[in-house]
Amino acid sequence: MIFLDFNKNIPIRKSWGQNFLIDNNIINKIITNIKPNSKDYIIEVGPGQGSLTIPLSKIVSNIHAIEIDPLLVKHLKNKNIKSAIIYNSDILNWEPQDTSIKYKIVGNLPYNISSPIIFKFLNQHYWDEMIIMVQKELADRIIAKPNCKDYSRISVISQTFCIVNSLFNISNNVFYPKPEIQSSLIKFKRIKKDINITEFSLFIKSAFKQRRKKLKNNLTNLHLTPSLNKYAEKRPENISINEYLEIFNNYIF
Repeated sequence: MIFLDFNKNIPIRKSWGQNFLIDNNIINKIITNIKPNSKDYIIEVGPGQGSLTIPLSKIVSNIHAIEIDPLLVKHLKNKNIKSAIIYNSDILNWEPQDTSIKYKIVGNLPYNISSPIIFKFLNQHYWDEMIIMVQKELADRIIAKPNCKDYSRISVISQTFCIVNSLFNISNNVFYPKPEIQSSLIKFKRIKKDINITEFSLFIKSAFKQRRKKLKNNLTNLHLTPSLNKYAEKRPENISINEYLEIFNNYIF
């Protein structure tokens, strides 16, 4: 089933990672998982031709849709979607004017910059939930647990500050143009943590600097705190989130 408003005459920009969702069954399934209500304030990343924007606008009164492609911005504005404000901007540079509102973030993230977008939002506090479509490989890393190959920096940061769940996988057959990879819809639910996320992110980045090295090689001051010596011989992927928090809270920078 093809998304009825899809226009194949608008050029595809591969440099912007454009793969548009065109299957109404999947669109409806995503909307069901977003669970929109009339009081929501939504930030939509990469609305494209409006496959999510249009059905969401029939329920939600406040949608901020950020689209980098000026041709798609023109296309969306011509539809006069009354509930949506369309911004022609790079999501990595865009911020809402009112950061006192708790937004719900949705969207089909460009595969080439999915991780930077996620890290950007993890460093912001103006949202409660994020329901996004990403490459399945990235989703597997986000939800990965210790002692497996997918467990990485993004696993630790995501799971420290959010409850994360992979909702369902999405075939590449429901996109135009058809990508080579599979996708997943993943949900982040914000957790309140009394910890500086910027400092913690830099710390975890250092811990995973060389993931096959032992932690003592990546965190060179580890030996300065005797209580942390028990972690010195471990590799980054073998340390749990609670253990990372213990290390961070006692580490001498």
